[in-house]
Amino acid sequence: MNNVLLEHFFPPKEPFSPPPRLRPNKSAPPLTTDEIATALSKCSLTSAPGPGGIPYSTWTQVNKINPSILLHILAPLVLLGYHPASLKSSNGVVLDKPGKPSYQSPYSFRIIVLIRTISRVLERIIAARLLAAARLRGLLHPNQCGSLPGLSTYDVCLTLTNDV
Repeated sequence: MNNVLLEHFFPPKEPFSPPPRLRPNKSAPPLTTDEIATALSKCSLTSAPGPGGIPYSTWTQVNKINPSILLHILAPLVLLGYHPASLKSSNGVVLDKPGKPSYQSPYSFRIIVLIRTISRVLERIIAARLLAAARLRGLLHPNQCGSLPGLSTYDVCLTLTNDV
């Protein structure tokens, strides 16, 4: 059964290829300590850390004591637009789905992927920048509310009521 789960949840990887020559993106705004603090504030302090073993609470404390540490770690990655493979490693935890009549099939399980917490902070920063750019360029529909910060089900109901 273990081999079936491994084959189902962890298919063979493509061979690693080195990144192309990295060049700074001169149009990218420099990373700020405020962006890092905002990204950290949205992270759950009780989330399990990934392979690095460093929880969000540790990064939050490091950032409170000396914000320049995370700035010096993440700023070059943002400037180069590069997410190194070393930060993409993760731990997979296979959990059984409750109430299944049999646990002989891989479909009776689900996988939780725990990535490195520092990688998740970097992803949150980039996602916030992409959202700001999409809003600025009008790439989002005016009625789009799902997955956007500051908008909720209440906003959708108001929009629907107004349209009706």
